[in-house]
Amino acid sequence: MIAGNISYAGEMQHIRPYQVLKIVDDFPDEIKFFMPQAQGVGSVSTIESVLLLKLMRVVNPDYLFEFGTYKGLTTRLLLENLPVKNIDAERIYTLDLPDINDVQFQGDDINVAIESIASHRKYLNCANKHLVKQILQNSMTLDIEPYENKFQFIFIDGNHEVSYVTKDTENALAMLSGQAACIVWHDYGNAQFPELTEYLNDLSKKIQLYHIEDTMLVFYLQGHDVSSR
Repeated sequence: MIAGNISYAGEMQHIRPYQVLKIVDDFPDEIKFFMPQAQGVGSVSTIESVLLLKLMRVVNPDYLFEFGTYKGLTTRLLLENLPVKNIDAERIYTLDLPDINDVQFQGDDINVAIESIASHRKYLNCANKHLVKQILQNSMTLDIEPYENKFQFIFIDGNHEVSYVTKDTENALAMLSGQAACIVWHDYGNAQFPELTEYLNDLSKKIQLYHIEDTMLVFYLQGHDVSSR
């Protein structure tokens, strides 16, 4: 867990994808992959998908949390590549809105939310879907007490309005657990969400954050070093 009095004087580090792929993990090269949909708000690109899997494997999580289920494509990707553990319980918790009442949005997020609510989540087609816990709730009102110090991998890709990103990030930091753990944010540098990018740049002055060039991913990683160029 990140100490409450952590002090870090730095700035956003911009790194190449190979620097992430060079981090050592204990897994074979093979992964299970799915043909990605057309790139747009609410989806991750091919290279982003690979890097998400790499970061997940690096920290070898018992439990994962995802802010923003959307169609369940990323949930399915993580689920089908989830490190095997002797845990007979739900291991991926994924949160999405039950409705759009009284929710602030930015960019195309309102359309994504409407589409998400009507979607059949892709992870439901997986044989191991019982490992996923779907939470239908506005993340601004999420009670994190049951989730504190529980998760080793957290993906933040829900509502991109800055008050939501701030709240989800604060919750994620309190939910993080273990010597090796990772938080990943999506849509850094997305022109639709300039306040998100500004927020993460400001946050990088307090904790070490890495932006992976040619992607919209930013991550915080504890327990592992990132190689220099």
